[in-house]
Amino acid sequence: MEPGTPCGSCGECRPGRYNLCPDMRFLATPPVDGAFCEYLAVHQDFAHEVPDCLTIEDAALLEPLSVAVWACRKARVAPGDRVLITGAGPIGLVTAQTARAFGAREVMVTDVLPHRLAMARAAGAAALDVSAAPLRDAGYTPTVLLECSGVPAVSGEAIRTVGRAGRVVLVGMGGDEIPLPLSRVQNHELELTGTFRYAHTWPTATALVASGAVRLDSLVSHGYGLAEAESALTVATHDATAVKAVIYPQR
Repeated sequence: MEPGTPCGSCGECRPGRYNLCPDMRFLATPPVDGAFCEYLAVHQDFAHEVPDCLTIEDAALLEPLSVAVWACRKARVAPGDRVLITGAGPIGLVTAQTARAFGAREVMVTDVLPHRLAMARAAGAAALDVSAAPLRDAGYTPTVLLECSGVPAVSGEAIRTVGRAGRVVLVGMGGDEIPLPLSRVQNHELELTGTFRYAHTWPTATALVASGAVRLDSLVSHGYGLAEAESALTVATHDATAVKAVIYPQR
C-alpha cells in the first residue's frame, strides 16, 4: 500500500503528479498518524496486489524501492550510464540496485561505514570509503549523480565530479541549503532537480523484485513486534549495523 493519499482533483493530481498534491495525506507525516496498527483502511487506487513470489519483507520494502525507481526515472538512467550514488543508507543501497536494473554500466556508491559499503559491493556496485579517500581523488566522472546522503557538503563535492551534460538528482533530505558549484553546473550544462516521494512507481518496483533484478531481503537487519515499535524506530541510534527494521503487526 502506498502511504500517501492525494486529493485526486487538483492541478498536480490531474496531470498525474499526485506526489506533489498540496492536500496529500501521508501516513506518519504530522498531523496524520502512522500505520503501527493491525488494520488500516486505504483507498483502493493505492493498494497494490503483489505476486506470491514476494515475501512479506519484500512487500514492506516496496516503499523505499519506489523512492529509488522515481529517482532513476527523474535522472533518466539508461544503458551505458555511469552512476554515482552518495550515501549507502537504505535508499542509497536500493537505488544502486535499481540503477543497475535500469541498465547503468557502472555504479559507484560512497559512504563512511564499512558494513554498508560491503552491502553495496554485494549488490554489484563499486564502493568508496570517503573517510579514507576524498571523492575528488577517485577519478570517477559519472553521467548521473543520485545524491542520497542528504549531507550538504557531500552534495556540493559530488556535483563537482559530474561530467558534461550530466544529470543530478537530489534524493536525500538534509539541510535546507547546499553549496552549489555554479560554475560546474553552467560550464558543463548539468541538469539538476530534486525528488519528492514518488508517483506511479509501485508496479515497476514490484516487477523489479519479482524478476530478481532487485533483492530486498539483505536490507532487513532487525525485526520487531508491534509492541516493540519504539525499539524499531530507535535501533539505528545505537546499533551501527542497523539498515532496515521491519515491524510485524501480528507478532
